[in-house]
Order: sequence, then C-alpha cells, then structure tokens
Amino acid sequence: MLNSLRTKLTLSMLITSLAAISVMALITPWLLEQRFISEAKDVHFKRFVLAIEEFRQEHGEWGGLQSALLINQYLSSRPARNLPPPGRRPPHPNPPASSLADNFRFVLADQQGYIFLPFFEYELGQQLTTEQLQQATPLWSGGELVGYALSGGELPLTEQDKSYLMIQSRSMLIGAAAGLAVTLLLSLTMGSQLVKHMRALTRAAIEMSKGNLNQRVQVAGKDEVALLAREFNRMAQELSNTYAELKASNETIKAQAEALQELSLRDELTGLHNRRYFNQQFRMLHHQAIRYQDTLALALGDIDNFKQINDRYSHQIGDAVLKQVAALMQEEIREADILARYGGEEFVILMAHTDKHQAEGLVDRVRAKVEAWPWEKLAKDLQVTISFGISDKLDSDLGHSMLVEADNRLYQAKDLGRNRVCA
Repeated sequence: MLNSLRTKLTLSMLITSLAAISVMALITPWLLEQRFISEAKDVHFKRFVLAIEEFRQEHGEWGGLQSALLINQYLSSRPARNLPPPGRRPPHPNPPASSLADNFRFVLADQQGYIFLPFFEYELGQQLTTEQLQQATPLWSGGELVGYALSGGELPLTEQDKSYLMIQSRSMLIGAAAGLAVTLLLSLTMGSQLVKHMRALTRAAIEMSKGNLNQRVQVAGKDEVALLAREFNRMAQELSNTYAELKASNETIKAQAEALQELSLRDELTGLHNRRYFNQQFRMLHHQAIRYQDTLALALGDIDNFKQINDRYSHQIGDAVLKQVAALMQEEIREADILARYGGEEFVILMAHTDKHQAEGLVDRVRAKVEAWPWEKLAKDLQVTISFGISDKLDSDLGHSMLVEADNRLYQAKDLGRNRVCA
C-alpha cells in the first residue's frame, strides 16, 4: 500500500500541511501580540504628536532645552486627553484616562534630543546621544520631525485583549485547518488523475516489453505528465515504424534467400531441378522407403546421339533440344515425381511408392512423347530420341546400388539400339 504513488503523494501533502499548521500555531500568537503592541504604540505616538502640536500653537516655540522645560510644565498642568483606540478592536464605551500601565512608559524628547518627559534613569533636559536617538522612534507631524520616543517595559494585556488575541489565533488555526482539508481534497483529486495517467504509462510500457508495440497513452494538457505521454507515444511510434521496417527487411532478405536457394537447386538452361537437389531428395526418399518397406523407382535417361546433334546442328540447337526434352518430360510425369537434369544430356526421374513395372510404363510414355515431337521445328531433318534405364533395388547403401543398376540398364538400352526403356 505504501508503495502506491497515490499514497506517497497524499502523505507528502498531509505532512507538509501539518508542518505548516504547526509552525503557524507556534508563531501566530507571538506575531499577533507584537502587532497588538505595535498598534498600541502608534496610538500613544499620535497622542504625543497632538500634545506637541497644541504646545506649539500656544507658545510658537519648539526645540531646545528651554522649550523642553516649558512643555514639561505644560503637560503637567494640562488635563489628560484620550484618543480613540486603534482599529484592532472596537473602542471601549468609557475609555480610561490613560491606557498605559505603570510598567510600560515612554521617554519623550524634541527633535534635537532634549528630554521633556523623563522616565527610568533619564532626567528632564538631558540630551539623548546619537546612539540613543538611533534606537528611538521618530515622531512626525505633516512630514516634519517633531520629536523622538523611547519605550520601555512591557505592555500588560487586559482580559479583553487576551480574549481578542485568542479569537484571532483560533480564527487563523481554523482557517489553516480548512486549508489543510482543501489541500488534502485537491491532492486526492489531482493525485488520482496523476496516478491514473502513470498507471496507463506503466501498462503501456509493460505491453511494449512483451512485444506489443502498438501502444499509445492519451493524456490531455500541457503539464509534465502530458509531455511525458506525448514523448512516450512518439517513441512508441518510432519503435513501431522501425520494427515494421526491420520486419519488412527481414521478409525481403528471407525471400531473397529462398530465391537464391531455389536458384542453387535449379538448372539454368532447362529450369529443372539440378543434381544437388536430386541428391538431397534421393537420400531422404531412399531412407524412408527402406524404413517403411515401401517401393521406390529411379529412371536414368540419356538423349541418343546428342554429341552428333551438337556437331551437326550447332550447340544452340543442342541447347534447344535439351530444353524441349525437359518440357516434354515435365508434361508427362506425375506431380509427386521428381525430375532433374543429372548432367549434360542425362536426366533422372525419382518415383516414390512405385515399383519398376509401374515406372517402366510411365517412362515409356515419356520416351514415346519425345520421339513423336516434331523436331523439324528446330532444325531440318532433326530427329531426337531418348533411352532409359530403371531400377527399384533398395539396399542399405544410401542408394548407390540403385544408381549403378539404373546406369547399367541405360547402357543396356543403348546397346540394344537406343530409343528404348530397360528395367
């Protein structure tokens, strides 16, 4: 379960969200309190600036030791005034005369640094140093610097202040929790889509590893997953095209190899199978005939006086005679019989499931067809005959004795006057 991509994504989003909420829960109260104090200071600074402006309107003089002493007397004899509290909460119906606690005080000085409202270790009329002025908060009125304020102590919070801060903290935590819920919902939704697409990519990759190259993944959009899917589809298409090209190339090579093999087993002049093919088939059929105690007949044929034909009529006529004899023999033999040019003017017929008597009848029809063909078509006064010797002798000598016997019968046919079959 933990190995699931969807689970990992959901857990990572959950952990990240919880970490963010934890950080917010730790720092939010402190940040709210600091903001609360900052707003309280701003309220008092406005009061100080208002008091300075009232003093300037009555006395017209501001800045220096003498004015610092005068404004101190002015503030001491002046009744306390209150400004509305900051916008952080609704104002009190009856705000107190001063919202500052005894342990949260300000030291006020004019723009030259002379203290006119002392507190802590500071004295009236004392001039602040440059370093102290850098630490103080400048007081502005209409863009003009009118004084400085140094704060000290801590601002104690009333019950109302604490309640306000608690409400703010809870509101932020509730908002964070709602954000966490939304984040989890979005992560589950988006994670489901992401996992769906990744599973589709994974299935397609597995199918391709099995050899099923026609794999495509449909992912809409422009994000990384969609880009990955498009690249996967492109590579799959290229791989499929390459495989198709290789397959076609292999088929072409195979066809060429088969054609070359066939050419290597064919006689170029007559188109019949050659002696190599005959030897392959003869060994196989001879072995099967002995094993299954079947019959097998072999006939050797030789064109009579072929040398005289070449000498009298030319080798071109001799070649034409060989081709025509081959064609006539092919027309007469059975489909299962094997006919080959054995060499020169010699031909061989291999007849499975046939004894010498059956073979003699078939071969004699071939002989008669050769004799009866109108050879004058090739050359004037041309006559062509053929003689055959037949054997069906089966010995365990790879067919050697059968070939010898057929050859002897062929010589016998020649001695008896040619144009005959001897079995």
